[in-house]
Amino acid sequence: MTLQDFSLIAQILGVLLVSGSLFFVGLQMRQTHAIERANAQRDLLDQTRNWWLLGVEDEAMFNTISAGLQDFKGLGRFQQGRFNAWGMSLHHICEGVFFQNKSGLIMPTSHEGYTIAFLAVVKTPGGRQWWDEASKVGNVEFCTYISKRLTADGAALPSWTDLLPHYRLPQISGS
Repeated sequence: MTLQDFSLIAQILGVLLVSGSLFFVGLQMRQTHAIERANAQRDLLDQTRNWWLLGVEDEAMFNTISAGLQDFKGLGRFQQGRFNAWGMSLHHICEGVFFQNKSGLIMPTSHEGYTIAFLAVVKTPGGRQWWDEASKVGNVEFCTYISKRLTADGAALPSWTDLLPHYRLPQISGS
């Protein structure tokens, strides 16, 4: 065998090794993406659980949310702050879902579910009052998306109190 033959064999082996290496890097990237997607979904579920618990941490908070869904502007300053904390927690979760969906880290169906939940809160009378203020401090892209969805789909969407009637204020019947 000549030196030229060894050179040709080395080049062929080099091409095969580089190709194999690229193949395994591709597999590793795919596995890393799957792990990142699972972590994003787990984090989202943790945030969502904490948000749900915020609404029922005590009866006063539950009553503040119920009243705020009806008339946010009619709440006292402290109650507006508590309702805002609850609403902005959901806002940040849904904003995260919005961008995770754009990055392919979350399923489009999950994105749609969170968007509908957020729109259902905003569709209540008090939720709309809150959104008029809250939309001024959120991410512009996300807030524009929500406002457009509210305009386009709002009539067909249920309100939060339709989905979860226990958040409705009790009706006082007249004599």
